[in-house]
Amino acid sequence: MPRRRPDRPRADSDMTYAEERVAAEMGRVLLALYRAGMQVRLWPDAMRGRASARIVAGPSAKKRRGAAPQSATGVGDSPLQAIYAAVERLNERAGAIVVPID
Repeated sequence: MPRRRPDRPRADSDMTYAEERVAAEMGRVLLALYRAGMQVRLWPDAMRGRASARIVAGPSAKKRRGAAPQSATGVGDSPLQAIYAAVERLNERAGAIVVPID
């Protein structure tokens, strides 16, 4: 008779549902920017409760375009908000018209 594997205790997460949703959304945003050939640099400032983000073109994006793409920065209360602010500035510079869908 084969032995049964011992049950491994699952690591209980201390994250709340809202924190899990924010982490999942941040992962989706970072993956989309990575696929577009962009690099994201984050600077959380715990003393002020703010975060800064800078989006720059990665090596693959520089090869694709003729002109050197510019970087964009953003500041927010959380790293996700800082990334969103940087993406908005990047879109404004590119002349993109983004309509939010509710």
